[in-house]
Amino acid sequence: MSPFRSIAAGLTVAAVAMLAFASPASAHDQLVSSTPSQGERLSAAPSSISMTFSGDLIVLDSSTTGAVVLVVDESGTDWISGDVTVSGDTVTAELKPGMPVAGYQVRWQVVSEDGHPIAGVIPFTIGDADPLPMAGTGGAAEEAAPGATSTTSDQIADQSSGAVRVLLVGGGGAVIAVVVFLLFLFLRRPRTAPAASDTDESATDDL
Repeated sequence: MSPFRSIAAGLTVAAVAMLAFASPASAHDQLVSSTPSQGERLSAAPSSISMTFSGDLIVLDSSTTGAVVLVVDESGTDWISGDVTVSGDTVTAELKPGMPVAGYQVRWQVVSEDGHPIAGVIPFTIGDADPLPMAGTGGAAEEAAPGATSTTSDQIADQSSGAVRVLLVGGGGAVIAVVVFLLFLFLRRPRTAPAASDTDESATDDL
């Protein structure tokens, strides 16, 4: 194989590899379900909360799970009792007894299977109380946990940025593939013999 064809083949393999690995590398785990669920209105106070994700979460070490979960009311009181437990793709936490009729938010942050932190908010209510305003609206709930006030829209923004990265990488791979294809066509172009010079033609006429 000629050096030019070797280079073209190498560039083609590189472009295919970029396209193959771009999507998996940018995919983060997502919240699949929760108890209480998003916007659920409960008739009685729950004793615990749980969340299930699309992949196994990362546990940093035996003393640090890497997960932060708060269940706050309008006054900013956190109703989590004890440690937050991470087991595979599930996060659970016990709640203090005596939660009154009110609006609440589960504010969570975990470490995705790919090592990327993801966060969100799950609002729910007990009884006929009004829901808490989402973080960023200036309500008291926003001040309850400055380190965990990311909303579900942050997840959507994260996915969008990941999609943009995939498009950029994929677009770059497509450009490389086109360049390789054009180079291949150029190298395969039949070579024509150089035209005879005027001097050669004159010498032929004299003979």
